[in-house]
Amino acid sequence: MRERVIGSLLVVVVGLFPLLIGGPIFALTLIVVGIAGYREYLVLAGSASQPGSGLYPQVGYAVVAALGGAALLDRTAISLLAIAFLAVVAPLMALFPRPTHPGGFSKWALVSTGSLYLGLPIYAAVATRSTSGAIDASWLAEIARRFAIGWDPAPRGLACALTVVLTIWVGDSVALFAGRALGKRKLAFTISPNKSQEGAAGGLLASMAVGAVSFQAFGLGAWWMGLVAGALIGLAGQIGDLAESVLKRQAGVKDSGSIVPGHGGILDRIDALLFAFPVGFLLASGLGRFGT
Repeated sequence: MRERVIGSLLVVVVGLFPLLIGGPIFALTLIVVGIAGYREYLVLAGSASQPGSGLYPQVGYAVVAALGGAALLDRTAISLLAIAFLAVVAPLMALFPRPTHPGGFSKWALVSTGSLYLGLPIYAAVATRSTSGAIDASWLAEIARRFAIGWDPAPRGLACALTVVLTIWVGDSVALFAGRALGKRKLAFTISPNKSQEGAAGGLLASMAVGAVSFQAFGLGAWWMGLVAGALIGLAGQIGDLAESVLKRQAGVKDSGSIVPGHGGILDRIDALLFAFPVGFLLASGLGRFGT
């Protein structure tokens, strides 16, 4: 437990600096994290089926990096569609020289899916942090301005991204402690035996509370809107956590790696955020569209 808490705090502290700075620094940080996570994904895929070889993995790395860059430089439907198209078509084209190669079908599917599994959340996270617009919290706007290094400080984007990160981090922490103290009924025994319904409920309530407080403190809107946002983000995070556990069960491993003390690999640390940031980006876009 102590190692897990220390590892969690370390990840949050280290991750907050690029988040505060925003711009290319945040995008580059997430691209590196995404590439590292994609590498772990390939190992899991190799354990569950046949490992990738040749050009297959390289295509996925390029897709993850391209999605992170596009979210910063060109957040248009055209660029997103073009990269998603690349994720599907490029690995398939790698089969052209050897169409009867055993396992080629599954390798194509695994690489395409993995690149989007990591790449789309990276896109969503960078796009969320880059969201333009003002907020009603002058103190946070000033922090964004001071940390920016010659680019748009995007205070609204900072507020939205912080809301997602804090909602997931606090919800995950409360779920852990609530599950240990009150957990009796299993949430999904065959997927993650240690998770309980009581822990999940406690984590979701904590996420809702964080969302409500964040919306008020960061000047994003009324507390009840934050309550709803916290529920949606928290629920998405819990689904993301379970989804990564399914991948590990398929691969027959406990952790996706060992890079983070107390947390295993990169995927073990960002599994909830992989689903939470796309939801957060949709919510941020909705708030901006309706003028709130």
